[in-house]
Amino acid sequence: MSKIGLYVYQLCLFNAQNYQQIPLANAGIGSELYEFLPQFVRGKVAALQNNNIERSWRLEPAQDEGRSRHGIVRYGTYGYSSNIINPDDNEVLFNRNATDVEEIPLYYRFWVPDAGNFGFATLQSFRDRSCVSQVLGELTSEFNRRYNHIRLTPRKVMPTADEMYRNAQVKKLILSKKRVPKDRAEILRNLPPDELNVELSFSVRRNGLFGVFSDVAPQIRGARGGAAFVFDGIEFDEASAMVAIGNSYMKVGIVGPSNNAGVIDISEEVQLGADQHPTFQSVSEISANVIENFRAQYGMR
Repeated sequence: MSKIGLYVYQLCLFNAQNYQQIPLANAGIGSELYEFLPQFVRGKVAALQNNNIERSWRLEPAQDEGRSRHGIVRYGTYGYSSNIINPDDNEVLFNRNATDVEEIPLYYRFWVPDAGNFGFATLQSFRDRSCVSQVLGELTSEFNRRYNHIRLTPRKVMPTADEMYRNAQVKKLILSKKRVPKDRAEILRNLPPDELNVELSFSVRRNGLFGVFSDVAPQIRGARGGAAFVFDGIEFDEASAMVAIGNSYMKVGIVGPSNNAGVIDISEEVQLGADQHPTFQSVSEISANVIENFRAQYGMR
């Protein structure tokens, strides 16, 4: 299954003069974010193009769920031509021009409490493609242009600095590496793939635990040293942990490419449709559950 991640961010408001945090509220100061979000979503149904990075995105909102607004980000790439071919006979089925946009669906969810210190945003990634910087960047800049007295700041839920993961129990440690030549494993020599994704996991005995995340993660990062972890002659370039989030354990990145630390890997939890992308319902449920677990941890309604 393709790697599918879930980026989780806190949405915080601060006083523009002294940068003191402002609690979110239903009315008056602190209510601006909840009032702003539907306007932001409605204004992004037409594609925004960034010619510097040759990316585009637009929003397809779904029906609101209580204090949540969610839907699909149609995330596009353009700027180069390519041929879509039939791999059996190399027949060209379609020629994509440099100005054509290739779009993929990425899920988003914003949740703002009626009272609390911050809201949450979750944004899905797919095969290392992420719309986080474009969507949250636009949300932040547009909000801050509109309001002079407050500032919106998204904060990534990071395992090193954020207390959300800090005291979470770790059940399993996982080292992984992509695109490993199959001849590294003698038992796989006669199988068709030329390359493999290798994953090595360390588990404790039944009902055992490694400890809390704030103790485990620094040791993993410290052990890395150079460019990769080495175990039994194989270099691993990513490390993750199965971390308790609410009543379940989820795979959370510790070290990896593309700023994947803190990203929740939901590849094994989602259901795929015929297009090999997660079904809307499955990723929506996971996103809602992740936010609900974090809400419960902080006693937020």
